[in-house]
Amino acid sequence: MIVLEKEKEKSPRYLEMFTEKAKAALAVQHVVLHQSRRILDDLDFVEVLAPVIRPSPDADKKNKWRVSNDYYGAPNWLTSNMLIYKQALIRSFNKVYTLSPNIRLKPLSKTNSSSQLYELYQLDLEMREKTVSDVIEQTELFLERLFQNVNVICVNILQESGREFPVPSTPFPRITYSELYDVATSLDYPFLYGEEVPLEVEEELSREAKRPFWIIDYPTGSRGFYYREDPKRPEYLLSMKLIYPEGFGEASSGGERETDVQKVVEHLKLSGENIEEYKLYLEMLKLDGKKSAGLGIGVERLVRFILGYKKSQ
Repeated sequence: MIVLEKEKEKSPRYLEMFTEKAKAALAVQHVVLHQSRRILDDLDFVEVLAPVIRPSPDADKKNKWRVSNDYYGAPNWLTSNMLIYKQALIRSFNKVYTLSPNIRLKPLSKTNSSSQLYELYQLDLEMREKTVSDVIEQTELFLERLFQNVNVICVNILQESGREFPVPSTPFPRITYSELYDVATSLDYPFLYGEEVPLEVEEELSREAKRPFWIIDYPTGSRGFYYREDPKRPEYLLSMKLIYPEGFGEASSGGERETDVQKVVEHLKLSGENIEEYKLYLEMLKLDGKKSAGLGIGVERLVRFILGYKKSQ
């Protein structure tokens, strides 16, 4: 667990593991992981192990959020997401999932956000030849079963924690980016249309929500270079986010993957990425790019939501 400079004067982090809240969180996390594997196996997903490092031509170059290391002169990045690996794996399997470690150096200004962690584990899902709608449907089915099982297995822990956790009914509501923009403006949370939705906006809407909801129809250019444009509506991306209620913020993020190499290169340039770093990725797409869609679900946030733990707790 990463220790920030400003936390060094506090009690050692390992002491947190002796609290009843920490014990409850670890117990629920165990059930979440065990049940997730059972459910995803039933849904015909294949589990694969996640890599910890990956080669990079510029790992010694300063990057604002990635962690680099040097292995006998070979530069590497520590894993920050599974996107490229997932797109490679669906060339062999129709559905894959992995529990992947993610290291992301977020600004100190973001440490109070429930959506920002430096070190996290993510349940990554990817499906070949599937759409945003398919991913939403499978994710809702997965979460509904998971919440039901956890509610039964962890009933005593939830009661002792004082947490009432009714299983959210599906399908979850959907709100478009444009609708969200209008709501944010009316709540005096304005942001520039076409940019990524600010975390404080997501969390404010989360506080008002009664159950999880999806954000869809993101404008082209508002998200990562790997998201596919809607061929019927090129001004929109085939991408989505799932937001927890009760102020817990982002639950999941994903969408359909762009396989047109030229478009990926254009998006990389627009986002300021180093194209050389994605050389192997581009070669894979050019050789045998398979259409796919998927998302990632943060394990820590999922457990906090189930138990009703705010980050400050």
